[in-house]
Amino acid sequence: MGQQRYRIIALLCGLLWSVFAWSAGKVNAPAWQAMTPMQQQILAPVATQWAGMSDVQRTRLLAVAAKYPKLKPEEQVRFQRRLATWSNLTKEQRELARQNYKKLKQLPPQKQQAVKQKLLEKHPVATQPATVSPVPAPVIQKSSI
Repeated sequence: MGQQRYRIIALLCGLLWSVFAWSAGKVNAPAWQAMTPMQQQILAPVATQWAGMSDVQRTRLLAVAAKYPKLKPEEQVRFQRRLATWSNLTKEQRELARQNYKKLKQLPPQKQQAVKQKLLEKHPVATQPATVSPVPAPVIQKSSI
């Protein structure tokens, strides 16, 4: 009887600990309105989907937005273009893209290059100037205090 009671108490303690650990590790990404204007400007292509995204997706995008100012202008343009394209895909199309990416990454490097080359031949990258411009860096003014 004493051992059974000890096991139950140990099990309950373990369950409580796991619940607390899980909730402590849970990240709540901010609502769109709580983000800085710079974050909103960088992530503007996904503004309409923001409320429906999971916290994990939001957190990942915020992490990318934090790195955005350090990117070269051409990398910023590429990011904006890809984010806009990705945000216009349906859930099914995004899932298919994820599956295809996983399959591609499982191939040996030479086969990966061959697949990429075929894709580039089928869908050539536009060489015309990008229509998306990078988000300007914020202007920080010194206060006179």
